[in-house]
Amino acid sequence: MRMVPNVFVFFIAFVMSGTPSFAINSDAIDDDELILVVGASGRTGSYVIKYLKQQGRNFVPMTSNKDRATKKFSEKYNWVEADVKKPESLDSIMVGVTKIISGLGANEFEGPNSPEYIDYGGTKNLINAAEKAGTVNQFIQMSSSGVTHKDHPLNRFGNILVWKLKAEDYIRSSSIAHTIIRPGGLTNDEAGVKGVRMLQGDTVTGMTSRGNLAAICIEALSNQDAKNKTFEAFDDKTLKPDAWRETFSKLISDEKLNK
Repeated sequence: MRMVPNVFVFFIAFVMSGTPSFAINSDAIDDDELILVVGASGRTGSYVIKYLKQQGRNFVPMTSNKDRATKKFSEKYNWVEADVKKPESLDSIMVGVTKIISGLGANEFEGPNSPEYIDYGGTKNLINAAEKAGTVNQFIQMSSSGVTHKDHPLNRFGNILVWKLKAEDYIRSSSIAHTIIRPGGLTNDEAGVKGVRMLQGDTVTGMTSRGNLAAICIEALSNQDAKNKTFEAFDDKTLKPDAWRETFSKLISDEKLNK
C-alpha cells in the first residue's frame, strides 16, 4: 500500500492554480492499482483523466478511436483503442486492470451505436471481460438520474434511460464491487465550484458539473463507504465544495435498498 503524502497535495494545488481544485483523497492506494477509464475521450471522461493525471495515478485511457483522441487532446496520454460492442477487443486491455471507471454513452439513438448496444451492451461486455480477467475488484459507473422513470422524456431518444437502468442492473448482479453514480443534467464546470448533494431513490432532478462527477468517481476508487451503492449526485451551491466526501457513509447499500 502507498499513501499520498501531504506535499503531493500541495503540489496538486499548485498545478491546478487558476482553476477550481478539489481535495486529494489520501486514503491508502494499492501499489498495483491500474485504472481503466472507458469513454476517456468523452466530455466527462476528459475531466476524469485530467484529474487522475494530476494525482499521479496509474491509469489507462480507453477510446474507440485512438487517432481522433490523440488529436483532440493537447496533453499526451497513452491511449488504448477498443470497441465495447466487440468483446474480443476488450480482453487484452483488461490485463493488469484492477479498477474501471466507465463513462460510456451512446451518441446515436438508432442502429449499432444506440443506447441498447453502447450503454447496455457495452457495459455488459465490459463487466464480462472484467470478470474473465479476474483482477478487477471495482467498477464505477456514470449512469443518469431518472433511469427508474419509464415515462421520462429522454426515453423518446432510443429508450436511453431504459438501457442505462438495464446496465445498472447487470453491474449490480455481477461479482465485482461497484459504485453507480446518477448525475443530473451535465455542465462543464470544474470540480469544487459548487458543493454536491447525494441522494437515493431517484425522485429528484438537478444539474451536475462534469468536474464534480469526475471527482466523485475518483474518490470512490479508494473510499470503502462508496462500494456497492447507487445514488444521485447534484450540484448544490449551498453546500461546502468538499462536504460530499463525508456523505458516502450515510448512503444505504444496494443490498439493503433492494430488500
